[in-house]
Amino acid sequence: MTLALLVLALAAADPCAPVEPAGAPDPSAATAYRAVAEEELARGAFGAAIVAYRAALASDPADDHSRRALHGLCVAPPAPEDSLQQGLHLMDAGDYREAIEAFRAARAAGPSPSTALLQGICHYELGEDTEATELLREAEAYAPHRGEARYYLGLVALRAGAGAEAASLFESARGNPSLERAASDLARLARQDGRVVVSLLAESGWDSNVNLAPTGEPGLTPESDGVWALTGSVLLRPRGSSGPFLRASGLLHEPLRLGAFEVRGLDGAVGWQFRGRGGQLITEYDYGSRSFGGKPYVSAHRLLASGWLRAGGVALGATYLARFESYASAWSRFDGVLQRAEVRAAASPVRALRVAVAYGLGRDDTNDVALRYTEHGPRAELRVSAGSWRFGLDGALSLRSYDGYDAVLQAVRRDTYLDASAYAEWDLSSGWAARFSLDGRRAMSNVPALEYERVVPSVGIAYVRGF
Repeated sequence: MTLALLVLALAAADPCAPVEPAGAPDPSAATAYRAVAEEELARGAFGAAIVAYRAALASDPADDHSRRALHGLCVAPPAPEDSLQQGLHLMDAGDYREAIEAFRAARAAGPSPSTALLQGICHYELGEDTEATELLREAEAYAPHRGEARYYLGLVALRAGAGAEAASLFESARGNPSLERAASDLARLARQDGRVVVSLLAESGWDSNVNLAPTGEPGLTPESDGVWALTGSVLLRPRGSSGPFLRASGLLHEPLRLGAFEVRGLDGAVGWQFRGRGGQLITEYDYGSRSFGGKPYVSAHRLLASGWLRAGGVALGATYLARFESYASAWSRFDGVLQRAEVRAAASPVRALRVAVAYGLGRDDTNDVALRYTEHGPRAELRVSAGSWRFGLDGALSLRSYDGYDAVLQAVRRDTYLDASAYAEWDLSSGWAARFSLDGRRAMSNVPALEYERVVPSVGIAYVRGF
């Protein structure tokens, strides 16, 4: 839970435990929470009054009125634990269905914006967005709960793929100090989400080894060159984030001098995304083609399935793909089926930090036995958000073993790849961001002619917008 009222209520199993300050004193917030407490007290909802008085006292530790009222309710409670308090305990335990029943019983005594807010959040957690919206709108009409209600209404809109509506709701929720940072981040994400999402990235940089030549081998010299690249895509999701989708994308990667290494590509994909509480599954078919040096190079059909489940504070996921590759005649030895599977785990020990680790296994069954290989290895990533800045760091190790003897190389290849990348993104305005990146690879092999190093720094500008 991110809203202040719920944090205070759920932080302790004992509603009369000592109250910890929520941050810098905020007398105006304390006044609003105290008004809620007195309204709930007047109608006999003593559990709700305790929760609201705790919120007032946490907002302003100097609020003696709330301190005395809370003491009086805890020392000599007028009634046993009511349905609201029972609902809070059930909500804290993750039993949202039973919590809803308790909140319904509490609301039977009369309208209560606090209880409507809590019940609406439970419906949201269960994926029951219609019921959640009705209750959250009821809570939104009450000024002290407006920020929290709009925050969750934004989450409902985001799940429905209504990016513009979600962004507006999150922007409004930023007025609540306890929600400001989370709402700001979600507003940025919402502006990049929607039933139609357009993305574009233009980059320029330098490639230290365009031709992937080994260092120190006679007759082979690494060629460095400036490069520029352009990638773009359009994603169509008529039913929002859950349901069918279509995607079209293209790329252009061109050295400034070495035109023989120009790469162009087009892709089209169709798939289905299933999203529910605590999990997601994506299935996709993609057809893509690439040209190299201005000539056809490869076309491929790809099938993909990917999903994740959230377990506690960790997200566990897996991905599998099969790519059926058909190369131009000069490269036909590489025709075949490439398969890859990966398992991964991710966690956010603090809100602005995400770490993930993964392990992958790949198999490329080409027409030529000398080119068939099995590859495996770990991967790790780090993501940090700091206001309008985002930073990322990735690293991977790949161990590749080939099946057969290569008569040209006079060896059975054994390759190792070390890959690393880092980036920083800075939000410029709505949808626009500057990007700075550095990619590197160290390729090692039992065949010296296949060993190389490559470093690619670049700067660019990205645009992502949902509609």
